[in-house]
Amino acid sequence: MKVLIDTNALIKLLDPRTAFEVSARLKGLLEDIDRTNGQLIIPVQVVGEYISGADQAGQEVLAKLLGNRRIKVANFDHVAAVECAMMDKTAIASGNKRAPLTREVSWQKVKVDRQIVAIARVLKVDRIISTDGDIPRIAIALGMPCISVEDLPLPAWAAQVHIDEVLFTPAIPVQPGVRRLRLAARNQPPASK
Repeated sequence: MKVLIDTNALIKLLDPRTAFEVSARLKGLLEDIDRTNGQLIIPVQVVGEYISGADQAGQEVLAKLLGNRRIKVANFDHVAAVECAMMDKTAIASGNKRAPLTREVSWQKVKVDRQIVAIARVLKVDRIISTDGDIPRIAIALGMPCISVEDLPLPAWAAQVHIDEVLFTPAIPVQPGVRRLRLAARNQPPASK
């Protein structure tokens, strides 16, 4: 299994503040990649975007991640450049050089997103994991499977009830100003008419 991730998916993978369920889905993806002897592809553009916004601790975590044998940083080489040029030609022929995106999307973003999709296409990835609305549009227009992080399956170990959920979730919803036990109401004589 070969999977390519975009910048936002990489951020969610590495940020300790990511919600448990999202983090679990990404960790489950890494487990699947490892179990199938697959590869996680991170385009060099994604690494650059991540580093530009990460602090020192984030960069250290990224360095450890990139040391994993299942993870490959993919360059935008001449083969990907040809693939990207073909996307450009097709879009220009349609009358909208940003197609399948709208004219409102910045040209720089279109170019980078096309480069990422071109890398995925050249490396023949099985799917792209993206939280960016534009990368999926480009990929789907080319017939490439693309899903969001939220659509990844939740691993069985993450679907189990966690003790902190039990401890901090009230069994009965409590409304402000209302007591849970209404013992006094039971002992009251019926109201007279």
